[in-house]
Amino acid sequence: MRLSKMCVPYFRSIDVGSVPTRKPSWRIAIAIAMTAGLAACAGSESDNIGQIGAVSGYLGGVVADEPRAVRNARDVLSAGGTAADAAVALYATMTVTKPSVAGIGGGGVCVVHDRATKKVEVLDFWPRPGTRTSPDQIATTIPTVARGLYALSARYGRLQWGSLISTAEQYARLGVPVSRSLVNDIQANRTAIEASPALRSVFMPEGKMLEVGDRIRSVNLAALLTSLRVKGPGEFYNGALGANIADAVQAAGGTLTVDDMRGYRPEWKTANEVKVGNETLYLAYPPRSETGPSVITKGDELADILNRYLADIASGSEAAQARTGRSGFVVVDRAANAVACVTTMNKPFGAGIGADAFGLNLAAGDREYTSTPLMGPALMVNPFVWEYYYGIAGTGTPAGATKQIATMAEDLIGTGAASAIAMNSDGASSVNVIKCLEGTPPHPESCQFLADPAGGGMAGTR
Repeated sequence: MRLSKMCVPYFRSIDVGSVPTRKPSWRIAIAIAMTAGLAACAGSESDNIGQIGAVSGYLGGVVADEPRAVRNARDVLSAGGTAADAAVALYATMTVTKPSVAGIGGGGVCVVHDRATKKVEVLDFWPRPGTRTSPDQIATTIPTVARGLYALSARYGRLQWGSLISTAEQYARLGVPVSRSLVNDIQANRTAIEASPALRSVFMPEGKMLEVGDRIRSVNLAALLTSLRVKGPGEFYNGALGANIADAVQAAGGTLTVDDMRGYRPEWKTANEVKVGNETLYLAYPPRSETGPSVITKGDELADILNRYLADIASGSEAAQARTGRSGFVVVDRAANAVACVTTMNKPFGAGIGADAFGLNLAAGDREYTSTPLMGPALMVNPFVWEYYYGIAGTGTPAGATKQIATMAEDLIGTGAASAIAMNSDGASSVNVIKCLEGTPPHPESCQFLADPAGGGMAGTR
């Protein structure tokens, strides 16, 4: 991975009105200045930006539910990439290594903090149903990942788009060992996999379920990732490729049209804000309930909004979310830029149909599965100095949302704040956290990178 960047030395002219006591040759002066400037440039990290190891010392960190994706994201941070770059590379890798919850035919939502622009905003690319053209079709969604990740890279990335996709492309083409994280999903959803010829051919080759260490490989998905790497998402949505994908989905019995592909755009939205002392917590989605029970009794504004999320869970109106296929990850870089995301296939392994010739399995488009999570990702920063303090992302299922609420209460309100919360067991409950409660970049030593053992992932940092 490499981003070539010209290094141009900067020279300051002599102050107007100053009179040098000695007048060296202008040729000597220029030679000295250029030598000094180029020496300074060669000694800076920017000379190797795009190469693993360009960043020395603390580079930030990442927590997610799939180890190989974490390693790839950590390499991007090591190469000088931003948190957005690492998030793009991580998600792209998961489309190969954990497609049960983060396939290229799925979607997601991210909260993004950019310290240079003093901004926190939400990137919403949650998948929505495609257009139904006949009554007997299986509900599938518009694939939103490609444009969602490209939007994140374009606005907040530093490295070249193609370099962020290349590792995932290589994994798909050459194969990659299956992790325990993916095997857990395969075992938990064996019935759905057996019922889908497309899923069965990938995850149960020759009738045998994949085991840890077996290689998963998809040449068709690799070709699709090659197109995205070389051409960007334009051809995928607007060109002949997009039209072919729409036709293939309809031929397989799914809901997707050419107009669906051409008309899709991810949305940048204002985050929901909650004051937490001197810091502000930024949430992807507000709670659905206007009020909630007084389960968490201290913490003022934060307790109030967490209680409202608990009311959403208790209402049972989103019962189908227990069967959704989701994952959450958090990335922070050395400059305190951060990204927290929830990925989704709407239900584990999606609809089980799509465009097989392109290695594309689409997220489920059934109404009960397409609603946004009970609780989305969140970031906390100080809006006065724009230092990073906290990031959390989970599965958004009843179990995952309850666990996320309890974690936030204990971390941000105080020990014992979650003691009255009744934990939920409906659905996957993985919650990943990066907390730097003394603030970073001033205090990177305060950062803790906590990958939930329930997710089978890991934390990557240095």
